[in-house]
Amino acid sequence: MGYESLFAPPELAMLHDWLQETGELYMDLNRPHSGARNNSVHFVRSLADLKVIASRETHPEVDISIFRARQYPIRGIAGEELLAAALEQIPDNQDFHILSVEADPLAPCTAIGFGDSHQELREEVSRLAGEQIWVGQDPFDLPPYDQFNRFFDTPDQVLVVRFQFQGPKYLEKGASKNRATYAPFDAAPDRYRPHIGFW
Repeated sequence: MGYESLFAPPELAMLHDWLQETGELYMDLNRPHSGARNNSVHFVRSLADLKVIASRETHPEVDISIFRARQYPIRGIAGEELLAAALEQIPDNQDFHILSVEADPLAPCTAIGFGDSHQELREEVSRLAGEQIWVGQDPFDLPPYDQFNRFFDTPDQVLVVRFQFQGPKYLEKGASKNRATYAPFDAAPDRYRPHIGFW
């Protein structure tokens, strides 16, 4: 099936600019109406990677959220130094996740640890001692918990692209996005063509 056609030039231009800021984007690709939360998480380092990931998706519905801010910023070898940084940055009694570092940039990340307290954070980092890990908080686990509207209402920080069943009887499919334009692209589209023309 593939969903690369959901991304229009203004959105690609914005994502290009975001990538210039941070070097990577956090993408949550959720598959609605497939039982429990069925998502995959990717750290996208180029628009070319994003195109491949989107084009490979085959689920009949998708809810894609791409975050501008760097996620899972606590990175390194599991040990005392990394644990100290994690304890400082992640509040006690809040959810955290530990991700493995994938060699394939197109592969989704795998959660190899999680918990909701500093005690569990200590235990998980100890269990994974010596391994290369990324630690942080899933943005979907943070309050306020109305992510459907919260992320949709912050187009300068999160790009949301959805392709889902719609209508009174959910018989039709349609796309919805939280952004239709991007001022820098509207003002100088030619500046972006070398970066997004391949799409």
